[in-house]
Amino acid sequence: MTVSVNDYTSLQFSTRRLPVSRRTSALRELFDRSVQLEIEADPDTPVEMEMMLAPGLRRAKMLSSLTARMSRPASMLADGEDTICLIMKTGGNLAIEQGRQESVPQAGDGVLLVYREPAVLQFSESTYVSVRVPFAAISSLSKNVGAAAALRIPRDVEALSLLRAYVESMPLRIADPHLGKLSATHIYDLLSLAIGATREGREIASQRGIRAARLEAIKAALLRDATLDIDHLAARHNISPRYIQMLFEQAGTTFSEFVLERKLEAARIMLASPRYADWSIAAIALEAGFGDISHFNRRFKQRYAMTPSDLRGTNQ
Repeated sequence: MTVSVNDYTSLQFSTRRLPVSRRTSALRELFDRSVQLEIEADPDTPVEMEMMLAPGLRRAKMLSSLTARMSRPASMLADGEDTICLIMKTGGNLAIEQGRQESVPQAGDGVLLVYREPAVLQFSESTYVSVRVPFAAISSLSKNVGAAAALRIPRDVEALSLLRAYVESMPLRIADPHLGKLSATHIYDLLSLAIGATREGREIASQRGIRAARLEAIKAALLRDATLDIDHLAARHNISPRYIQMLFEQAGTTFSEFVLERKLEAARIMLASPRYADWSIAAIALEAGFGDISHFNRRFKQRYAMTPSDLRGTNQ
């Protein structure tokens, strides 16, 4: 599908339920319209992936193990597609040839595909996450984009780690155009840093993309475990506790408020779930990260306009 400047589209694709005889044509049609690559894959093996398409940004995630040959032959360049794609391998094997370069990324590495040049990609039982952005958006920030074809970015490059976490945290569909544009800008910043930003590009990215990615990574960690303290998170991300506080303040909240909201939401879900029907309210409060039951009861009522006992009573 061709994406215009106003399109916000999500797509979940699978050949699993298609007859084997139709799988190849369906896969080729998808890649021709949405990926702008030719693909040859074994029709006996189902292909499952999801895509998010927005102005200036396309994200894809291969959910099934893919064994295939993809290519962008010279004859395809006439389509005028002038983008650059970062492929972040999450499993299996991948090799790419473009120009005079050949790259075989290892687990966790990223590799670049430049759409203005012919290329061949070989996938063997591979899974990956990719983002594709306009070449011009990166060339204005990066000093090395001219040599980006088949460039391997090692997994220990900090900007790549931040970019991977940021991309993984993005929803399949972005409904708000402003948020879509903001997400695309953050990805431009992080990708330019991963490739090698100019001094000006680095200054810009440090004010936009890096801060946003770090904030999302910290939020994701707190969603998994709301009991993490700020000192632990600061050490994990090699930044200061004050810097974390500043990130939340710039987002219109505080670290403490965000953590409290996560703890209250965890407790609310547990109180409403039959799975925890035999748990006491004190036990649920402790599990959610509250050490003081009186403090928990007070903050819960402030947040939800009912006591924990009231909520539990409505679900019995």
